[in-house]
Amino acid sequence: MVERRRCKRFHFTIPVRVYGRTPRNHPFRDVTATMAVSLYGGLLDMKPRVKLGQKILIVNSFTEEERECRVVYVDPQPRVRRRVAVEFANANADGDFWHVYSPPVPLKALSPSANPAGHTAA
Repeated sequence: MVERRRCKRFHFTIPVRVYGRTPRNHPFRDVTATMAVSLYGGLLDMKPRVKLGQKILIVNSFTEEERECRVVYVDPQPRVRRRVAVEFANANADGDFWHVYSPPVPLKALSPSANPAGHTAA
């Protein structure tokens, strides 16, 4: 079966905090990490129970940025922690929430004339 994705998915571990409510309406906070990320969301390893379509808040622990997400998949296997796929609620939000899709910054070599006075190359 061929996977059809909107963009490339990266298998990066990015620490996150997840806030929401369980199906029984109890508030939770889970400190976890991503298993994979894309421009549109990510795959998390979560302990609290969540349900399809539920809204949760994810905070990127590197940047403290937060995004509201919608649960689009919950691993049906009964385990202590489950794989949960989320999609950003506002797909048109500006910026690269995970900071992995931004183009690399081009680096230029210094020309000898750009070398500050009194500094020599090592």
